[in-house]
Amino acid sequence: MSVKPIGQSMVEANLINQYQLNELLEYQKNAEPRVLLGRLTVELGLVKDEEFAPFLASYFNVPYLNLEDCSVVQKDAIDSVPQFIARRLNILPLLKEEDTLTVAMSDPLDLSVVEDLETVTGFRIKRVVSPANRIRESIKSCYSGVFLRVKNTGAKKERSGYASAEKQKYRWPLAPSLIRLLIERAYKNSVNSVHMQPQHNRVEIFFRAGGKLEKIASYPKSALSSILTYIRTAAKLGQSKSDIPQAGYFTFNNDKLNIEVGVSILPTLSGERIVLEVPRKIGWIDEEACYKSA
Repeated sequence: MSVKPIGQSMVEANLINQYQLNELLEYQKNAEPRVLLGRLTVELGLVKDEEFAPFLASYFNVPYLNLEDCSVVQKDAIDSVPQFIARRLNILPLLKEEDTLTVAMSDPLDLSVVEDLETVTGFRIKRVVSPANRIRESIKSCYSGVFLRVKNTGAKKERSGYASAEKQKYRWPLAPSLIRLLIERAYKNSVNSVHMQPQHNRVEIFFRAGGKLEKIASYPKSALSSILTYIRTAAKLGQSKSDIPQAGYFTFNNDKLNIEVGVSILPTLSGERIVLEVPRKIGWIDEEACYKSA
């Protein structure tokens, strides 16, 4: 019995549509390093972790656990895996039975994680699928002995330009997701700036780090207008000024950080070149205040 490709199965499950799948496959083909298609839908914000995890469990016929709180977690299981390893692998030990340790993980096919756990614990590992964000929150709570509290922080304070940019509809619908992903990856990998350079029929995307410019992706040039609209809206720049340089910034919310992203748009013969300075400035979100307001 043949198994349907995961992308087509996601379309049939109404998680994404066929157009989005085609765009994702194009992105995946040009991304370096290669990103798994299913995980890419979550990273780009097309599918929520809470929607993707049960789908993945069903697709690979692995048990699913929503991880609402720590009541399902056995203390002996928690004691079997050091917290720093649980954080690094993003797994949560759930149950220890004789020579078997049941763990929650977001990707049941990540055999390197399973092998690392078997080496560290000496147990056979049984996998359960849970949303990646729920696992991260549960690690904090369960290792401290505190039941998981769901933070309801409400809408984070943002510059109205960024909020407006998120709500707009674009001719190339992946534009907002692409910008978010580029900023997040640039920050995590200590990249100084993101460069989007129009060519004859493509838009080439580069990361600059340590003085070196490295190409990471390429998209059809038709995507450029939507990318420019998103960035100009976020940075409150004029939409019609395509023949003069523009500069500004917008504040991007990522996990516990407010990242201020500098924007430069420069007209060239091939089109407008975009440079995002990441991060221009960082501010920490007060996590304690978030809990108190929950």
